[in-house]
Amino acid sequence: MTRFGRSLGREIAPLFAAGVSVLVVLLLLSFLLGVLADVIARGVPVPLVALFLLLKLPSAIGVGMPLALLFAALLALTRASQDGEIAAALMLGLSPRAFLVPLLVLGVAVSLLTATSNEVVVPWAERRALEVQRDILLRSPETLVQPGSFFQDALGRSIFIDRVDAGGAFYGVTVITAGGAQGPRQVIRAERGRSNAAAGVWELEGLEFRTYRRSRTVIEARAERATLPVRGLTAGVVGTPDLVTLPLPALLTRIRTAGTDVAAEWTAIHRKAAQPLAAVAFAIFALAVALTSFRRATPLGLVAVMALTFVYYATWSVANLLGAQGTIPAWIAGWAPVALYAVAGGALLVTSWRR
Repeated sequence: MTRFGRSLGREIAPLFAAGVSVLVVLLLLSFLLGVLADVIARGVPVPLVALFLLLKLPSAIGVGMPLALLFAALLALTRASQDGEIAAALMLGLSPRAFLVPLLVLGVAVSLLTATSNEVVVPWAERRALEVQRDILLRSPETLVQPGSFFQDALGRSIFIDRVDAGGAFYGVTVITAGGAQGPRQVIRAERGRSNAAAGVWELEGLEFRTYRRSRTVIEARAERATLPVRGLTAGVVGTPDLVTLPLPALLTRIRTAGTDVAAEWTAIHRKAAQPLAAVAFAIFALAVALTSFRRATPLGLVAVMALTFVYYATWSVANLLGAQGTIPAWIAGWAPVALYAVAGGALLVTSWRR
């Protein structure tokens, strides 16, 4: 890398570090809000909450690093344009390639670091974070069951009891495991039951068990007796890991065993490939925007830089949701947000380079 390239890298590095720090803090706050109600209600020890946030840190960094590079590159190049450094470099005979090479080196480095972390560190950390979250949800004693109302247990199941007699037996039990927009995934009905508080289970009798896929019954069974683990009634729902945090072999195994409804798994696989490469697309886009604004003498402000940064996060979130539901093809959901910046950056870069 040339002396000019090293100078540009030193300009971007502290901004990149600051961007990662801010984005990680914001993402950790969003993770904390997911369990905040349970933390307050149960008086969970501070070390347990700190451990949860520490384990969510790799996931936050994986999302934050490519975005931080976009933010830092746009901000550094905007400052260079406003201070006349881009004009001076071009007048001294440097081509736009002198800007592009160091940015591409930074983009590839961030991509490799992100991909390695997402495949090795994040899956382990997310598993441990879910275990800690379960510990948080199970900190409080059982809540009194009131007949005629729905409750949620710590596993996220909705439970309904028709009536409870004076001896503690209950009747007309319904346990529903939600399946998102496609309807319930599992429904258990029992004629009667009794709680075994010491074992943390319900002992049910006269059961009817049904499993659904896309609102159609795929398994139906009956049993005279069964035990149902039930903990932390009225607790918040234990989070389920984002599929993109699973290692690639685990995702491929899910696809082989899940049958036809694997839109979420394929979306996660495309996201695992696209998310790290976003750093390279962002490097190209940042240079293209900076050169275009320099040519037109309309430098970007801080608000515009932040808007261009968070447009990616918004499109990424929407595309992920639509892809997981099967509304759009998985490859479009995974690659569209990155392609948006890559195509726009490439077109702007070619135009400004010719000028």
